[in-house]
Amino acid sequence: MRQLLKLQRLHGGFYRSLSTTMKVPSAADSSAGASRSGYSLGTVVAVGAAGALGGAVLTEQDGRWRRLALPGGEFRACCEAVTTETQKAIPDTLEGIVGKKYVTKNYRQKGSRIGQGTSLAYVQPGTLKEAVAVLKACVAADVAIIPQGANTSLTGGAIPRDECDRPVVVINMRRLNKILPIGQDANRVLCFSGSGIYDLKEMLAKDYKRDSHSVLGSIFLNVSVGAGVAYGSGGTQIRKGPAWTERALFCRVKDNGDVELVNTLGLKDEGDVLSFLDGRDALTGEDLDPSCKLASSWPDYAAKVRSIDGKVSRCNADTTGPDCCRSEGKVMILASIHDTYPQPEKSELVWVGCKDFETAQALKRAVALKSDKCMSSTCEYMNREVYDGVDRAGRILIWMIELVGMSRLEPLWNLKLLVEMVPLPFTGIICDKFLYWFNNLTPMPLPSSLQELGQSYDHHLLMEFGEFSEGEVDRLKSSLDSFAKAQPEGNVKYHVCQTAKERSRATLYRFVVAPAFRTFAVGKGIQGLSIDYALPKNFGKYPSLPEAKYPIMNRWVYSHLGCNVFHEDLTFGTDINVDEAKYAIKHSVEDTGGKLPAEHGHGIEYPAPKEMLQRWQKMDPLNVMNPGVGGLSVSRRYGA
Repeated sequence: MRQLLKLQRLHGGFYRSLSTTMKVPSAADSSAGASRSGYSLGTVVAVGAAGALGGAVLTEQDGRWRRLALPGGEFRACCEAVTTETQKAIPDTLEGIVGKKYVTKNYRQKGSRIGQGTSLAYVQPGTLKEAVAVLKACVAADVAIIPQGANTSLTGGAIPRDECDRPVVVINMRRLNKILPIGQDANRVLCFSGSGIYDLKEMLAKDYKRDSHSVLGSIFLNVSVGAGVAYGSGGTQIRKGPAWTERALFCRVKDNGDVELVNTLGLKDEGDVLSFLDGRDALTGEDLDPSCKLASSWPDYAAKVRSIDGKVSRCNADTTGPDCCRSEGKVMILASIHDTYPQPEKSELVWVGCKDFETAQALKRAVALKSDKCMSSTCEYMNREVYDGVDRAGRILIWMIELVGMSRLEPLWNLKLLVEMVPLPFTGIICDKFLYWFNNLTPMPLPSSLQELGQSYDHHLLMEFGEFSEGEVDRLKSSLDSFAKAQPEGNVKYHVCQTAKERSRATLYRFVVAPAFRTFAVGKGIQGLSIDYALPKNFGKYPSLPEAKYPIMNRWVYSHLGCNVFHEDLTFGTDINVDEAKYAIKHSVEDTGGKLPAEHGHGIEYPAPKEMLQRWQKMDPLNVMNPGVGGLSVSRRYGA
């Protein structure tokens, strides 16, 4: 609220200063002045009044926008924590470790959807040794520490908290981007925590004809590998499972303030893993310790998904695995080893339209999850509201990705976040307003065959069939054809994408849903809420939401249907308490046996379950790392 008042004072001052730059003639020379300057006193007064009125209207409207719950942006007061001399010196100390170029003082950041805050220092270590030295210096200075990757967190978990009782330092790991395939076959890969999942996917495909462990809807933002492990992100790949490994290198802060380096990578590193990895540009099979039997992917995930039972396939509150997995910043991940996967000999992308959701679920079980020898690579879902919404608010983003490429989109996204932080009227919405206003000036990106399906059906599946065994694509297509023919006429219709451009457009149409939703909500001037949850695998319908108390205007439903993990983007009128509605919806999902959140993390948005909170407190007893995550206290030792 203090920040909002500050913004309003700033905006009002801006308009006041504008009106006072005009010279107001005195009454004695008003008549003469009118002829000399061309402005009468009445004219000046009228212009001044109009300026004041316009300023008041704009300030009120900007304040109204900032009070709305949008799918991104939250205003908080500046940090008022008492700063000691040691804390004041920490930026200079960090400059001595990583160089002045890689330390920014008093750095304000905005989350992709929620959260804003200012860090005392924003530091970017360039080696593993630097990262550990930075962490130790920060712990010694008694500051709160937030590890950060690409800052794409959707629940505010990677953003400074101004309400913390200590200054905050953000350790951004993005410069730690080394990718080391292991051996000539690259069946495994070691990734420094700041490496991007898009970079990893491209490198493995080009150099080794292998596929990476993680493909997310936000892959075009090049999300970091370390963040994937920290959140247990899942994504589209139903054969692979979430970003999870038992083989990692990470730091945790012990109860006595010591920084402990935990190494489960299973490498022959001669007892100095930091020097070993900092100095290597490649790894061979001989670098692996054969006695280490730890897993580098979720064991038998595909079998788990095919078991249609009352359990969820994955969620953020799963405590399985070492501390780094689903740690949400309570430890600092340095590197991790992941399995890679063979690319199919060929693949085909199929868009399927279904008349109802029950048919889509039945198709998933009969085709996508048919057997361990005949299984779809992906099985993505979106409803008609998503199709129509992306058409109304996502065209420009699709064309932009095609124009500049995925690897160049991250800087543009960061520029948008920077603009939204500028303390001037409407900067928080102007980018999305323009995207919405000019959306329909660009052509519909989908080819006519897919447009026909989109406009004729209310439920859509996007499935990729891969040739992982001989004849697998043909068997999957045969199963789909048999399923469609067994349905009442018109219940199911599908189209096999014929060209690379058709495949790309169809995939992007599904992947741009989340940013398109913010543009949609801002463009229409309504409130928005984005949630993600996992439903029991045998739960085959939408969960009932408390719409009687919290009327929903638009319900965008899209999912990784193969795993029964869902995303919903909901819009509300301006009179609805969206924060209150969010927790009511969370209870509704959990009443079905579901788990919310599923893959975006708890961040500062959701309280974590008791078991997860206890796990985090055990791995970070001083509450140094990412204080406030999951509803925990922001105070030292959790306020004890």
